[in-house]
Amino acid sequence: MKNLNNQKGMALLLVLAITALLTALISQLSFSTLVDLRLTETYRDSTRAYYLAKGGIQIGQMVLKDDSNSYDGNNELWAQKIINYPVGELGLINITIVPLDGKININMLVNNSGNIDAVVKDRCLRLFEILEIDDPQGHIDALIDWIDTDDTPQPAGAETEYYASQTSLGSCKNGPLDTLDELHLVAGFNNIEVKKLLPHLSVYGGKKLHLNSATAPALCALAEEINLSSAEMIVEQRKIKPFQSVEELKLLPGWDTFYWAINSFLDVKANYYRINTDASVGDGHRRASATVQKDKNSLLYFRIN
Repeated sequence: MKNLNNQKGMALLLVLAITALLTALISQLSFSTLVDLRLTETYRDSTRAYYLAKGGIQIGQMVLKDDSNSYDGNNELWAQKIINYPVGELGLINITIVPLDGKININMLVNNSGNIDAVVKDRCLRLFEILEIDDPQGHIDALIDWIDTDDTPQPAGAETEYYASQTSLGSCKNGPLDTLDELHLVAGFNNIEVKKLLPHLSVYGGKKLHLNSATAPALCALAEEINLSSAEMIVEQRKIKPFQSVEELKLLPGWDTFYWAINSFLDVKANYYRINTDASVGDGHRRASATVQKDKNSLLYFRIN
């Protein structure tokens, strides 16, 4: 009788062990299924957010294409930010459009013939001095060597031989910058200096600056005759009402001291724009950025992450 009771006890323990094991397996299976389901949902949401962010770029292009008045300013439709706009029941999207022509195009330091553009060089030198960048001439020479196609270094510049000796710097591009991130690769530029320069520089645009978006330092860099306080006055005035013509600068106090020196370098129309979008769908979140040329409705740069 004792053996029978022992057998019954062992059987009960075995049943309990098997039950516990099955419970653990079912629990693990349920957890794995839940994780797989969440991963699938996140991937689905991320894919939807991708296309929503990409679609936002196309919306921005459409808005710019329909803009055909005689000036570009902050009171126009393209300049009004779209914040957390619901797209049906799908998700939310943010869209911002900013002109780039108000920044100095550093690629124009070297013209299409491979020669240094003296006007742009002087403009860059003044900007670097205004921003208190150490050794402006050395920085500009290094930039010119980075952009031009030859291997003859400027007096304070750096060409292939220098970059080859500095393994951390890679090699000299000998071509125009594709993005401003490349400034980190140019000899002599540090992170602090690049951060100072970013708001005032671009890799697109012409010699004329967009009056309604140019930063005060960029305006001040146009000529020695305009000081920073006058440039800041222009920036404050356009916040109240965008300039619809360059001649409207004559309405500002002290215009006669700087107008004649800078008016030929200004325009109230912009042609290059950066469109930024931020899309959210459930757990998915994607950002896209594009540079477009307005007159040709062409996409010059696109990035999504």
